[in-house]
Amino acid sequence: MDHDDIGPSETERSVTDPDRSLLDPEVEVGIEPPVPSDTHSYAPSESGGYIEGQPLSSKSGRRSLGMYRQGSRRSDVSDLTSEGDLSSVEEGEGLSTPRYRGLARHGSSLYHTVTTSKYWSRGSGGSRFRSTRSGASVGNFVDPGPKQILTLFEWTEGGQQVFVKGSWDNYRTMIPMENIGSGVHRVVIPVPEDHTEFKFVVDGEERVSKNYAVNSYRTGLSGETMDVNVRRVKEDRSTQRSNGASVISEVDVYSPTQIEEYHSPWLFRFLYLAMFPSALYYFYWLIERGGNRVAPVNWIMFFLAEVLSFFSAVISLFAMWAPVRRQWRSLDTLKPPLDTTLWPSVDIVLCHYREPVEQIQESVRAAMRMDYPSHLIRVIVADDGYFAKPKAIEHTELGEDLHSMLAFEAQHDPLMEELLQDNGRVEHYTVRCKEDIVRPDCAMETHIIDYGPYGADVFAEGARPRLSLIARVKPADHHNKAGNINNVLFNSGTDGKLILFLDSDMRPEPNFLKRTIPLMLRAKDEDDIARLVLKDSDLEHFYVGAKDKPSHWEIDTDVSFVQTPQRFHNASREDYLAVRNSIFYDAIGTGRDGFGLTPFAGTNCLWRREVLDELGGIIYGSVTEDTLTSNKCHASGYVSKYACEDLCWGEAPVTAAAAMLQRLRWAKGAVQNGIFAFRDLRRKDPAGNELKEFLSFRRQSRSPHNRFVRLMFWLDSTMYPVLGIGAYMYVFVAMYYLISAQPPISPESVATLAGAFVTYYTIRYLVFFAAYWGVSQTDLLRAMETWFTYVIPHLIGMYEALNPNSKLSWVQNTGEGIRKHWSEWVNIFIAFMLIIGIIFRLIAFLTIDGGCRPWNSFGALFFGGFALVMIWPMTSMSLNERISGAPASVRNNNGVEIPIAPAMAIFTIAGVLFLASWVDAPCGIQSKEVQTFADTLAGELQ
Repeated sequence: MDHDDIGPSETERSVTDPDRSLLDPEVEVGIEPPVPSDTHSYAPSESGGYIEGQPLSSKSGRRSLGMYRQGSRRSDVSDLTSEGDLSSVEEGEGLSTPRYRGLARHGSSLYHTVTTSKYWSRGSGGSRFRSTRSGASVGNFVDPGPKQILTLFEWTEGGQQVFVKGSWDNYRTMIPMENIGSGVHRVVIPVPEDHTEFKFVVDGEERVSKNYAVNSYRTGLSGETMDVNVRRVKEDRSTQRSNGASVISEVDVYSPTQIEEYHSPWLFRFLYLAMFPSALYYFYWLIERGGNRVAPVNWIMFFLAEVLSFFSAVISLFAMWAPVRRQWRSLDTLKPPLDTTLWPSVDIVLCHYREPVEQIQESVRAAMRMDYPSHLIRVIVADDGYFAKPKAIEHTELGEDLHSMLAFEAQHDPLMEELLQDNGRVEHYTVRCKEDIVRPDCAMETHIIDYGPYGADVFAEGARPRLSLIARVKPADHHNKAGNINNVLFNSGTDGKLILFLDSDMRPEPNFLKRTIPLMLRAKDEDDIARLVLKDSDLEHFYVGAKDKPSHWEIDTDVSFVQTPQRFHNASREDYLAVRNSIFYDAIGTGRDGFGLTPFAGTNCLWRREVLDELGGIIYGSVTEDTLTSNKCHASGYVSKYACEDLCWGEAPVTAAAAMLQRLRWAKGAVQNGIFAFRDLRRKDPAGNELKEFLSFRRQSRSPHNRFVRLMFWLDSTMYPVLGIGAYMYVFVAMYYLISAQPPISPESVATLAGAFVTYYTIRYLVFFAAYWGVSQTDLLRAMETWFTYVIPHLIGMYEALNPNSKLSWVQNTGEGIRKHWSEWVNIFIAFMLIIGIIFRLIAFLTIDGGCRPWNSFGALFFGGFALVMIWPMTSMSLNERISGAPASVRNNNGVEIPIAPAMAIFTIAGVLFLASWVDAPCGIQSKEVQTFADTLAGELQ
């Protein structure tokens, strides 16, 4: 619909009708570009911009530049009006109210944007938003010139007061940008559909952004240059949303912007699909034409390794089919705002076992500093080491130290505690015995120690969050961490609407809750069928906070939890152990988020209590109970979201032994989760619960959770320990090649080699880099190395999962810092065998082969060298731990230090000796004699 088709009556209704609700069921919440926070520093100029040093007019200096709605299915229109026409706006209503959404300052007047059937919707790849055309004005219409396109401008480099100005009005107008937190400022304004140049004014200084292309111009005769950002604003006429079965989420209603995009998802999809025919032809070529039948063992082993490698690539890369990189508002900047009295209560649960008190003390302090109303937070230390062993009530020394530390952090006076206890007046220490235990499967007794504040002191100015210690007397089968958490959930009387789980070493940023809670909210829809079907008592599940207060927001009952990345302050720059796991947290996490199937990582995760109550708490049956619980949650129809921001920092393993034991636990849990999936394929809802039945029906009726997507993720999570066997097959091929000089393939010609092998691997590497475009090259290299270095813990974990009574190893918590483990000797042995094989091949080439057929020997050296490069970094750390006399703090994250200068000297001398020996070898002598004969013949002919 064009703006010429809109009559004055519709214009009047869209602007002045006071009964038009912001929560129109056909309208989703958008954003409201802001004005500067200091209203006395800037005022509107005659050109519609802002001038420093003048107070704002009471009529025209409103605190809004308008709201651009996303998802609107109707036109939002208004007269093109002058500033004087705003005098009719009532004081206090402003331009930010629903009646006046859409206003934007641009050029010489106030434009009220016409949004013609405007959608901000995610494309089929899940990595971009598209918008349809938007026009400008009706009424006393004046042609504004070039077509106006709503365009996002974003500044991500900090600053207090940030403006943008551009070539659309010769840089005269400074348009203020909204600070949405974390140094990010945004504004959405209509600009001409053309090649647009602009720059930012940050705290009075003109700057350009590194996120946009930059042009430089010479100014005047002085030869000085002026830098400006440049972008091409182009209309996207697409209005249709993808109906692909793998896409579940629509536009993120907390963001007006298009999702951050590193590359087109279509490039990845094309390469991913192209990988299949290239692989089929490559495997056919290996079987029929390319295999070396002189060395059938090496050929068959190489073929099996290639098949496993391809299968691993297929199931792991599928996660990047529809990545989502969210941008959203913080809890305190929602539009419309959510009053702090309606914010949900949160229990912050720090899971502790035997980690040092000093470590968890920093985590407690970080949780207590959370930027959130203190009376809505309860910090809980769920201590599983307070009692020495199952069925014992003797306190451990570590438990007593933990109690003293928490009392200190809460500013609790232990002397006053003893005095009150002697008089029977202590209420902060509660013991729940058998008759009060709801879940005896996880506790025989529950001990709850509250350190305050108590009663009305919780609401006092400057009050600290409530701090508690919850411990349990464990039954014989106490289910480890899962039982510890379930004891907190069901036996201790905790009642936070949301629960944040943290490991004892994780230290959240102050804005953690403000950044994650909005992803659990949605704009209230009064026409939601749930409000017609459910009883009033059941509707409290939708309330964010107090149910007796009105709000524009409600809990999204389809969302179960929000996961954030794990970041580590002690990870080294080289990261030989790959503890950053960036390929998962920076890429795969966003990919699974596109399907609503982000896994629970056990920490840094915000859950809805109602979902955990429905699931029966953390699920038993695996040492990675976190992933098992999220699998059960997704099977129940819930979605999960991923907040890809650095919101929490912890401690990572610093030795190869600790990292390998951690991977062993993950592998064991992955196989256990796979077994569990076969035992419990269907979720059984409690009968007679109308609320759960209704919500379950609505979740299950959605298309996104198709079985194929969940099957692919299940295969990826369960099979990776098995598929690692392919790495050892490559090592076997390398050793066989080094000893025999017989390659696994024997191409007939370069053309056939290029048509099969080269084509397949070119596509494989292209799709790999396209999928993980945003991951650093160092982290990509470490990810490839882990396929070789963590094979032995993966195999041990798989064996222990299949044989529960076996004790090849034992599961170790990350924080305890094991220095050595016997499984490291496997990597050391393989590395030294490869080194011996390389030396043997060099000698055999000169002696046994007589310097002949160098391509076979050099190919073997390349293959063996590649395997050695993959396995050496972690092997070097294991060796350093055993031969270095340096302190432990120096050995952490470091390998054997190789003296570069002597090594280069030895390499040079050895290289010269090798070449000299090659000349004297039979093939070398023969080549020399042939050359001498040729020179003699040439002389005679002359």
